Amino acid sequence: MNTPDAIQSGLAAALAGISVRKLDLPSGSRAALQRTLDAAEYYLDIYRGVLDRMLEMCNLSPDRITIVDYGGGHGLLSILAKKLDFGNVIYVDYSPGALQTVQLLGEMLDAKPDIVLQGDAATLRDWCRDNGVVPNGVLAMDVIEHIYVLDDFFAMLHEISPAMKMIFTTASNPFNQRVARRLRKAMQADELGTTLRKGYWQMRRDFIQKLQPEMSERELDYWADNTRGLIYSDVERAVESQSPNLLLDPDNTCNPETGNWTERILPVDDYRQLLLPYGFSLSVLPGRYNTHRHGPKLWMSRHYNAIIDKAPSGEPSGLRQRRCCKKALSVAPFIYLIVS
Repeated sequence: MNTPDAIQSGLAAALAGISVRKLDLPSGSRAALQRTLDAAEYYLDIYRGVLDRMLEMCNLSPDRITIVDYGGGHGLLSILAKKLDFGNVIYVDYSPGALQTVQLLGEMLDAKPDIVLQGDAATLRDWCRDNGVVPNGVLAMDVIEHIYVLDDFFAMLHEISPAMKMIFTTASNPFNQRVARRLRKAMQADELGTTLRKGYWQMRRDFIQKLQPEMSERELDYWADNTRGLIYSDVERAVESQSPNLLLDPDNTCNPETGNWTERILPVDDYRQLLLPYGFSLSVLPGRYNTHRHGPKLWMSRHYNAIIDKAPSGEPSGLRQRRCCKKALSVAPFIYLIVS
């Protein structure tokens, strides 16, 4: 019998047989895909979990559901959804390499997304409007922490459908201090750069110096400091209007060329406040560790998962459940943001 478990196992076996180095893809896309396939069973567990939860949220059979796989990198979520008989799957990503990857994998595994779009939330909104499509839900794996302006992102999804269901995963877990420390080191490295790679601070300073060559060294340093988290066009507006961008977080930073944040860590209440104007509510759940490992790493995964599994599957009620939830979130490797 072709059960969902059997389908997932079959896809994992098929992925294990792929030789990534032989694929006709850009080198960066091959490297990123290899990292995912090295833990393919774990990622498929996560993707299956979010698809099952979307089914619960929509309360419809899979064939009647239209979902968006937003910026999923390699399209494995889309491929699994098609194999599980989801009616329509729309894949959206800004990266040409990601689009090439999902098309190639879809052909190899005989499960391509129905629509592949290159772009962002505005691209998705315009395509849905022009084609009369109203998706039931959006799934975005490890994307939300990179989006430049989240209120614009949520506004566009609300335009598509005020009833949109959304599930996000993010490893930028503000509750797990060990994870947060590691991510903050990555932010600091991107901000400061190295002898071989210019950092975001220097990129902003050089841009400001070209805009206003008469600025003193001290003024340039000040504005490079106080335009952290802005793309070049917004840096220009901030300097010209003398409006420093005062981020509360000491480390969050983004690429001024693209607006891509480096694993931005936001308090959950910030997400709630961003969603509130659109009538969306937010639940936060802990993700689990990879149990498809061996040796001490498997023991560690099982140890932490035992703590995580004690957390309630929905909003905690009562002091005991709230404590279990708080403890689970503090050790979780990533979190789910469930929006409805």
